[in-house]
Amino acid sequence: MTSREGTAAMLQSAPDESYLVDTQDGVLRLSFNRPQQGNAIPKAMVPLLTDLFRAAQADRTVRCILVRGEGKVFSAGGDVAGFADSIKQDVAVRQSDFARRLPLARALVEAIVAFDRPIVVSVRGAAAGAGLFYPLIADYAIGDDSATFVFAHQRVGLSPDGGVTAVLPQVVGTRMARMLLITGAKVDSVEALRLGMLHKIVRADALDEEAMKIARRLAQAPQLAVVQAKRLVNDAAARSLAQILDAETDGIVACVGDADFEEGVTAFLEKRAPAFPSAR
Repeated sequence: MTSREGTAAMLQSAPDESYLVDTQDGVLRLSFNRPQQGNAIPKAMVPLLTDLFRAAQADRTVRCILVRGEGKVFSAGGDVAGFADSIKQDVAVRQSDFARRLPLARALVEAIVAFDRPIVVSVRGAAAGAGLFYPLIADYAIGDDSATFVFAHQRVGLSPDGGVTAVLPQVVGTRMARMLLITGAKVDSVEALRLGMLHKIVRADALDEEAMKIARRLAQAPQLAVVQAKRLVNDAAARSLAQILDAETDGIVACVGDADFEEGVTAFLEKRAPAFPSAR
């Protein structure tokens, strides 16, 4: 098996179909598929989901990832129902079990953050717990009127995890993030739009179509320009102004050497829509 074949083999649905995967037009669509369990991800599937994001990063034919949930809920995050077994354990055993389990969740968060192309997240119903990470990390988050952000960790006596405290302050600011987390807040779609957790609200019957339309549009964009833009913004907070300007210069120099630049300029002069080579 070649490396390309090996990567493609990992871009598949979970063996237990707890999540489904399909690809079209450069878009990898990931659908959480346990609606009866609030689309919670079983802990046994977390490593496979991590491999999926790593494989998508390695496969340049994947130009955008669209994440959604089947049914009426986006995702409850971790499988809280499974905690029933945990509380039957001795405290030391319980803590040891979670200490072994959480690095797997960490690896998933790191794999998602490492994906350098656009991520679109479509939110129907509740995003809760670790499930909040997906719309918060998204480059474009779209939802319908039922979209709800539930900061539920506190309700079961837990502090936040799943990368939520890394991304929430970037979206809403540190002070607002503290309030949402320590009050165990529940945020509806209108407030989520105001706070920047959602970028757009559409009708429920149009959500899937609109989300895919956005994902396809991003998958048809000039890839080097998109990757550079995402990287520049992500790295800006840790850089001085001089370093940011240097990085922007490096990005432009790289882009003008790319075939997409030639196509973009030619299409502009010819007054037509560009067909970027990197998105074919």
